[in-house]
Amino acid sequence: MLNPLDAPDAVAFAAEPLEDLLDDCNHVTSVCLFPVVPVAGTTPGHDGMRRLAQAVYDAGVGGHQIDGPVAAFESPRAWRDILRRQVTDGFMQPANRHSDPGLRTPAEIRQAGELADDVADLIEAHLGPVLSCGDVGGPHAGDMWWCNLLLVTGDWATILRLGVAD
Repeated sequence: MLNPLDAPDAVAFAAEPLEDLLDDCNHVTSVCLFPVVPVAGTTPGHDGMRRLAQAVYDAGVGGHQIDGPVAAFESPRAWRDILRRQVTDGFMQPANRHSDPGLRTPAEIRQAGELADDVADLIEAHLGPVLSCGDVGGPHAGDMWWCNLLLVTGDWATILRLGVAD
């Protein structure tokens, strides 16, 4: 396994081609990881996930306080499905922000899905398999659309952030 603490930088580098593919003349997309924190000492369940998400935010810059529960997904692979869906036919796909379905070719859409899978594989190469995940509120940094996904492995937790800004 790769060094878990290097995951945010590795993902930032690996996500650049995906972000470039999803950018358009008016919007900038971002795919990034918040800091990685250990899960040791955290109890499982919804409160445990909320505490882990808060620990991730506390490890970063900004001091965001979570004001609600983390909406846990039933499947530990849900985050992968969300990432892939957002870059292939969700809001991150430029054709959905503009009423021009021809804005990206089928090959470019397929490439976006493959790049998203590569980013997901890289995350798990650094942290280990994701055992639980959930949708967590968080700072939106002025983005017009965002999604923050808490990822929890056997040893580590982080938040995968997807965003689209003007």
